[in-house]
Amino acid sequence: MSEQLIRPSSRFLPTDEPKLDLLIRLGGHEKPLLFQESVNLGRPIIAREIEPWTDAGAHELLSDIMAAHDAGDITTIARYKGKNPRRWLASIYPLTMDPRFIGLFFPDGTLLGWVSFTTSPYLPGKAVLGMVIRPPYQNAGLGTAALLHARKYLQDIMHDTSITGIFFETQEQNARVLAIAKKMKVQNTGRRIDQLKGGAAMLAFTNSSRAES
Repeated sequence: MSEQLIRPSSRFLPTDEPKLDLLIRLGGHEKPLLFQESVNLGRPIIAREIEPWTDAGAHELLSDIMAAHDAGDITTIARYKGKNPRRWLASIYPLTMDPRFIGLFFPDGTLLGWVSFTTSPYLPGKAVLGMVIRPPYQNAGLGTAALLHARKYLQDIMHDTSITGIFFETQEQNARVLAIAKKMKVQNTGRRIDQLKGGAAMLAFTNSSRAES
């Protein structure tokens, strides 16, 4: 899941926004979203690091993941139904992957979506990205701005100067994500067949964090 850009349906989305202080990682990344002048949502957006290992943080992330699974956008081993959120999240994002999550928030604490960052021994020097944009905030340029922000502040978010680039995958027919990749000028590095997704064709993209924005 973390290697794909996902856009969930609304079925599993939380009905009540949790208090902001239950989601935010103290001392984590917190900056105004870069390039938000190109986002058509009419309000300021702040990128804040989510604390995933609280029940509130894990539940928010899992609700989006299960919504994407329900919509058929991803395949996940998780079968989260509201209990033991931290255990379920760790089954998707093991601590060995050094997972980090940057939430996209309105100033009032409304969570619009998030970007995940993990590492892989098979991709040295790269952060593997995943993304959720919640349905009410899609088609507004938020995904592109979020990934450009992620690339710009990659080392600050990962706390690792050896991470110099990003990597993500998406389904070959995902026009939205392919459009984002084109805007970001990332390099298509290959195509593979994902047997977990019934033979879906996946395209991989990568670039340097120092590439032109």
